[in-house]
Amino acid sequence: MPDIHKIPRGKKMKNILLSSAAIALLAGAASAEVTWSGDAELGYNDEPGLYDGFYYDLGLTLGLSQELNNGWTASVTADIDFTSAEYQTTQGTGLSFLDATSTSDIVLTLSNDVFALTYGDVETVFTSFDLVNDFYEPVADEAEDFLADVSVLKAEADFGAYSVGVSTFLSSDFGPAAEDFGIQFFASAELGMVDLGFFYAEEDTTYADYMMDSDYEQLETILLSAKTSLGGAELTFNAGTLDGDAGYGLAVAYPVGPVTIGANVNYAEAYAEEMAYGVNVAYSDGPISIYAYYEDAYNEEEFGVAGSYDMGNGLVVTAGTIDGDDDTDNDFASYIVAEYDLGGGASFLASYADATSYDKSGDLDDIDTSLGGYELNYGATLALSFEF
Repeated sequence: MPDIHKIPRGKKMKNILLSSAAIALLAGAASAEVTWSGDAELGYNDEPGLYDGFYYDLGLTLGLSQELNNGWTASVTADIDFTSAEYQTTQGTGLSFLDATSTSDIVLTLSNDVFALTYGDVETVFTSFDLVNDFYEPVADEAEDFLADVSVLKAEADFGAYSVGVSTFLSSDFGPAAEDFGIQFFASAELGMVDLGFFYAEEDTTYADYMMDSDYEQLETILLSAKTSLGGAELTFNAGTLDGDAGYGLAVAYPVGPVTIGANVNYAEAYAEEMAYGVNVAYSDGPISIYAYYEDAYNEEEFGVAGSYDMGNGLVVTAGTIDGDDDTDNDFASYIVAEYDLGGGASFLASYADATSYDKSGDLDDIDTSLGGYELNYGATLALSFEF
């Protein structure tokens, strides 16, 4: 089933220049811990207009960390991305090849065993919730819109069984001074058999007014959650309001040997007071995994089934299909994937994905599978990947 509260990573991009002087400066910081890691992918896709043949993607992750004398730790992380040449059309010049170099996921953190202050391309405290109700999807969509353009300032405290957090969007790119765009607050408590959570976001139209686009409006949100176990079943309950409209959701997961049966039901006052419901079944035993689901989200159906088999020699084969009423969802596709683990962080992938109901002229380079966690390209793809 689609994950509605998972917010993808920040998209803010800035051009960078790495000079030999900067590298020497990092190497000379003897008191700080400096780490580098990376990943690379070289692939081929046969679909015209998607990659036009061969493509590559290289990513470097820089980590800086320093323990301070008072028990706090200061750290910085940043991703440096190199992507293959892309077609760009300009007036009078036709097509030209341009390589793209950019940075993303720049995060600054000051923390100790209890408190953490974070700034940059980070998720808001809204993602602390395990949501079961599609009713709150606009909150996730709004957060994704913000993360594309602004940074997040987040403060958190963890006292063991109790935790709190507050976050806000910040930007100095709009207006004469830095702007904040409303707050989000989260608190949780582990009380024996029950885990409780509370989330609040204040209404704010600062960014929406500046962009003249209501998609950037932060809606007032009040959300309560409770999680518990009963008779071997795990139950998750959410209830609250979104812009004054009420909603609730209940999800149940019950394991029976290698099989886990799940079901959920949602209600949303904003959707003409209609119900939404879904069922899913997961099976995992030895080399075989199977996952199937069906949901009717306020009269919009979606269903999928997938299976994988681990050959035991490093080769895993996965196949499945996702379809439904929504003809704008680019995850609706039939697919087959064969991935071979070459060892040492290297792997080879061969896949084929065919969109079932999506307009094939759209963005089809991130088809998400319901099993295996793959992001596939439309058409046939061969890719060699490395992690360092």
